[in-house]
Amino acid sequence: MKVLRTWDMKDYDPAWRRFVRSTARAIIPRDDGKVAMVRSTTDGFYLFPGGGVKKYESRIDALIRETREETGLLIIRNSIRELGMFREVRRSIYPEEIFDQRSYYYYAEVEPSRAATELEAYEKKLGFELCYVDPHDAFEVNIVIAEKRGLNFLLRESQMLSDLRDKGICGL
Repeated sequence: MKVLRTWDMKDYDPAWRRFVRSTARAIIPRDDGKVAMVRSTTDGFYLFPGGGVKKYESRIDALIRETREETGLLIIRNSIRELGMFREVRRSIYPEEIFDQRSYYYYAEVEPSRAATELEAYEKKLGFELCYVDPHDAFEVNIVIAEKRGLNFLLRESQMLSDLRDKGICGL
C-alpha cells in the first residue's frame, strides 16, 4: 500500500525494542461532504472508525469488524478502496520501547441498516458514538485538544482530515 506520510518523532534510542501495531481505518464520506467519525462524548475528539488488526485477520476483515463494533455501520466489502498508510514512529509509553504504528486507511461505503455497537470498556468510558461531521470542523476540534493534552493520535487523525480536505478527495 502507498505510504501517505511517515512521522518519526526520533524521541527514542534506536537500540530499544520495537512494538509494531497495525490498524485499519475507514473513511466513509456522505454526499453532503460530511464523513463518518467516532466522537468521544467525554473528551470531544473525533477518530476515523477502525482499530487494531488481530494476528489472525486481514486488514480488510479488521476494518469491517472494528467499524461495526465502534459505530454499528456495516461496510460493503466490495466498496472498499485503498487510500494509503500513515506511519508513526515514536517513544512508547513503556520504558525502552519504540512504538511503530502503521494505520491503513480505506474508503468504504456502508449498508443503509446498522448493527448494535460492541464497545470495549475504554471506548465506553470515552463515550464513543457515531457522528457525521464536516472534516474541517473535526480538524479544528482535534487540533485544539491535541495541543492542549499532547495526544499524538489526534495529530494523526487531524493530518488525515486536513490532507483529505485539501486534496478534495471524495468530495471532502
